[in-house]
Amino acid sequence: MSLVVQKGEQICELRLASPPGNILDRALFQELSEAVRENAADPHLKAFLFTADGKNFSYGASVPDHVVGQVEEFLPAFHRFFFDLAETGVPTIAAVQGLCLGGAFELVAACNFVVAESSAAFGVPEIKLGVFPPAACVFLPWKLGGGLAEDLILTGRNLSAEEGARFGLVSRLCDEGALETTVNTLIEKEIRPRSAAALRIANRAVRRSLPLENLENLERLYLEVLMATRDANEGIAAFLEKRKPTWVDA
Repeated sequence: MSLVVQKGEQICELRLASPPGNILDRALFQELSEAVRENAADPHLKAFLFTADGKNFSYGASVPDHVVGQVEEFLPAFHRFFFDLAETGVPTIAAVQGLCLGGAFELVAACNFVVAESSAAFGVPEIKLGVFPPAACVFLPWKLGGGLAEDLILTGRNLSAEEGARFGLVSRLCDEGALETTVNTLIEKEIRPRSAAALRIANRAVRRSLPLENLENLERLYLEVLMATRDANEGIAAFLEKRKPTWVDA
């Protein structure tokens, strides 16, 4: 099972459960959307908590789902999840250990609170495959600022947890092995004592400036313009064939 949903009192945990990579495919995002919609119907729910089994949070979205013939189905399902999450207004917490890359970083960047172990690392390496991360283009400038977002998206380099904390991505930084304790402290001190209704309304209010509607335009740019290029298809094919890409710059 790739997703485990554990609904407790006031908190719903959504756990990625296919280590070591916890790869995010189309079916998983459909499961996530369904779990978000179903559990948000509980008016007493105060937070969604995203966690992952294993040493790494996630290597990111499934690369095979990005080939022509698949990506047209995958990308809308992926982006639908972000709209479903926003519509609920329920606050979100991500607990991150190890690597958090690509689509997983986009998921985490969409969360209100990010708790990360000091050894965690975040990155959107899509540019190395000849593509770009649409959701990151929405969330990272809003979360980190335009300059750092451009750096990460255009270079594909990783961001350390410490750097993430310095720029506002990581809201709680902890030592290795202290992730669960730190998350629980956040929930008990800052989430459970609040009104569920107030949390949802305040979350919608504070995120009113988030340009989520741009995601639809970026999705079209990806599917209609980027995927019509030779290099985008070559980069994905090279990754799947475990070889270096040969760019023709077109």
